[in-house]
Amino acid sequence: MQVILLESLEGKGAAGEVVKVADGYARNYLLPKNMAIPATDSNIKTLEHRRAKLAERKAQDREVAEGIKAKIDSHSITFEAKSGESGRLFGSITSQDVADAIHEHFGVFIDKRKIADGTPIKNVGIHPVTIKIFQDINAVMRILVGTPEEIEAAEAAAKLAIEKAAARAAAEAEAAARAEEEAAAAAAAADAESDSPDYDERFDSYDDEDGSEEAPADDVAEEEAAAEEALAEDVVSETTEAPADEAPADEAPADEAPAEEAPEEE
Repeated sequence: MQVILLESLEGKGAAGEVVKVADGYARNYLLPKNMAIPATDSNIKTLEHRRAKLAERKAQDREVAEGIKAKIDSHSITFEAKSGESGRLFGSITSQDVADAIHEHFGVFIDKRKIADGTPIKNVGIHPVTIKIFQDINAVMRILVGTPEEIEAAEAAAKLAIEKAAARAAAEAEAAARAEEEAAAAAAAADAESDSPDYDERFDSYDDEDGSEEAPADDVAEEEAAAEEALAEDVVSETTEAPADEAPADEAPADEAPAEEAPEEE
């Protein structure tokens, strides 16, 4: 059975999609719970109309979100608050506090649930807070917390940190550019040296000093064949000839004494 999903279902599809499901699953679960409607011709036409309206509204919402971002992005809000010696606040700055301050200073309503990153704030200083306005449209604000003196000191420290980071990045970029130039110069010098006549003459002199010439392939083959024949003849002669230091099997050893003769009878 084909149905139009009114809610996104894992493994089935997203809301607004036409999917095919088992009849029993549709009649006993999806339709009674208003999670889907039958994919009739009239319902499909209604769905297409809703999709068009949804796309139109989405475009309007995006335009409004871009306007809100232009008003609040990169701006600052100050909260004067007391803290202990360690700089920890007696309390905290919540997302609702930030939303109320945005409305007070900029006339923009922000749902506190869209202020997800950076709150609650529990210490004096400068705190970046990300506001998720609409889908991929975000704004980042600076929340300044503490007494005027503490905020001024925090801003000075932040400025110094930014300057140091910029100087470090510039130094690293300069060092990288210098290393690249040196590598290019070395490569160019090596290419120029290899192309010079002196470079070829120097290597020719090395070949002349060596004076070694490779023997022709035919001569090498003949020498190898002759060596193999000589080796074969040596093996045959060793297997056919008896060792010189061995006596014949039927002769008595030379170092044995003759047997004693029996005495003559008187």
